[in-house]
Amino acid sequence: MNKSLLLGLAFLSLRANAQTALDIFITDQMENKHIPGVSAVIIKDEKLAWVGNYGVANLSTGQPVDTNTIFMLASISKTITATAIMQLYEDGYFELEDDINLHLPFEIYHPSYPDSTITMLQLLTHSAAMRDNWDILDTVYVAGDSPLPLGDFMQGYFEVGGPYYYAEDNFYTYAPGADYNYCNEGIALLGYMVEVFTGQPFNSYCNEHIFEPLCMTNTGWFLSELDTNLIAHPYDYISGSYYDYGLYGYPDYPDGQLRTTSLSLAKFLWMNMFDGNFNGVQILEPETINLMRSSQIPFIDPTQGLVWYSYEDGGTWWGHSGGDSGVSTDMYFNDDTQTGIIVLANSDNSHIQIWNELIDYAATLNTENSPSITCNIELPLNVAPSNQINLTIFPNPASSYLYIETTENFDNYTIFSYDNKIQMSGNFNSQKLEIQNLSTGLYYLMLHNNIGSEYVIRSFAKI
Repeated sequence: MNKSLLLGLAFLSLRANAQTALDIFITDQMENKHIPGVSAVIIKDEKLAWVGNYGVANLSTGQPVDTNTIFMLASISKTITATAIMQLYEDGYFELEDDINLHLPFEIYHPSYPDSTITMLQLLTHSAAMRDNWDILDTVYVAGDSPLPLGDFMQGYFEVGGPYYYAEDNFYTYAPGADYNYCNEGIALLGYMVEVFTGQPFNSYCNEHIFEPLCMTNTGWFLSELDTNLIAHPYDYISGSYYDYGLYGYPDYPDGQLRTTSLSLAKFLWMNMFDGNFNGVQILEPETINLMRSSQIPFIDPTQGLVWYSYEDGGTWWGHSGGDSGVSTDMYFNDDTQTGIIVLANSDNSHIQIWNELIDYAATLNTENSPSITCNIELPLNVAPSNQINLTIFPNPASSYLYIETTENFDNYTIFSYDNKIQMSGNFNSQKLEIQNLSTGLYYLMLHNNIGSEYVIRSFAKI
């Protein structure tokens, strides 16, 4: 099927199933801005106040965006890297004013200011005079995961004589600490320093100390750690057609390569909003959380904390945005209103109108009956899908019949609409369900047994 036609059907199905003016606004913006898929979350009053999934994760297959869809975070990833390095700060591995050369197996100095100290604080605040040399960085993007180890690339980029070292292009002309310029490679270096401090690969450290305690399922730095069928493909819209960048990687991955779902990221954001604790586990101490979201270089850039930064819009919002090839993301929270918002998109086109609309919508939300943020926040709410069970549904999108292939024994089925309302249910005694009476839209199929101890959920589109 033609990709543009397929995406048009997805927007049509969303609109037909839309229950609110917000849904219509978001899908209209996606269509106008050529954004294939969006997943968004609002946290308010310590609760999961709203979840929205729209559009298509993969134009080639027609796979709709749902709560299991994994998005690349781009530079939001830096907040995870900051969490990892600040855990080690709490453990006494370094001080913020330390010279980074105290902790590295190779030496880094500014070529024009060799006697100036580059500090850990400067790395965390983009004030180390380090520069992203895109003539080099563009060449190390690869299909799949990069085979080049993080440490090898960092040494090759920052050490004099390294294969990626260019004095004039890898550093700015001012001295470390004298000015601000956003730098991906400084944050990637912090990720490598986690490896130096712990002797553990950076991705493994994050799995053990951040993702597992936060119950961040479907989360990983590398494609090899994930079910790639669940990953939203990144797209650009060029001359009237969608271009699929494919699933790519790069060696300096701690600055932008993390992939996760909106609901898993919501757990991370919730932890940062509420004193560093999640589900009884203290990920960061409250004092560290406050340090990270306070102005660190007020005479250079008063909005810059430790990786996190702020902006003003009806109060102070702390967070981070992200952008990469076919990727655009935002994650911010407002302490005064106890509101956090996440928007993940598989397009590098702007979703600023959607973001602004969600800020306005969040202010109107009544959270009295909203669920808490827990390990198992999923849709349908409080139902966690099992991806280990062998189940295939086809065709998807479907029109009259939905065929089901599974080796498991299930007693019942339930079909939910995306607003969590039951549309169909009954005994599961056939591997063919008649769905022609369903309205055009996106749905969840849940198969379960009579005692409810085993169940599986898959999403599908009805056209």
